[in-house]
Amino acid sequence: MPDLAIRFGVFDGAGLRAATWKCWTPPGKEDVYLSCREMGGALKASLHESGAWHVAFDNKFFDANVRQEDKSEKGRFLDKWRAPPPIVPGVQLAFRIVTPWGSVCTPHKEVPEIAQAPKPAKGMALEFDVLIVDSTIHVSGGLGKNNVNASLVGSYKLPSGRTGWVVYREIPMPALPTQTGGVRYFDGKTLEDLKDDGLKLLAFGDAPDGSKVIYDFVVS
Repeated sequence: MPDLAIRFGVFDGAGLRAATWKCWTPPGKEDVYLSCREMGGALKASLHESGAWHVAFDNKFFDANVRQEDKSEKGRFLDKWRAPPPIVPGVQLAFRIVTPWGSVCTPHKEVPEIAQAPKPAKGMALEFDVLIVDSTIHVSGGLGKNNVNASLVGSYKLPSGRTGWVVYREIPMPALPTQTGGVRYFDGKTLEDLKDDGLKLLAFGDAPDGSKVIYDFVVS
């Protein structure tokens, strides 16, 4: 049986896009996974039914590409946390993905199997929300418009009757703090690899309300 899956991204309708994403659940499972499709499975968020959630590198990718001197006590894990409480009864906000308007800059060919959200206005950002909804919640006409003032990307039902949803909405660009730090390279990569035009960056963090968020940035 195929995975239950939603594939989505931000497109401008004129040949440019931002990063694209996959939210999925393996057959017969309750766990929900989220990954950036351009990373080819190297890194994903795992939202387990048990409530033990994490973001981690794939085992094989980590062993083959992360230098021994760059490995820490965290191993392949970037972050671990417990599933958050519902934002409203029966609705759990699992993840946010924020795409600033300037990140819609990657040329593409038509990809019909990907749900295409519109590019936000200049100075704004588009936020995707990954939601897990209890089977006790009755949704009429689409969760996005009725419950969280957003538009529906897609949804699928889990074996327990719970439902996974992805919705989007346009938001003001968040004010982010300045970050500093060193750079660690994957095996075989150098400073020269950061000088390519169109280089993108994914930043992982915590939103002000405590939810987890991924920002899709352009490197300049």
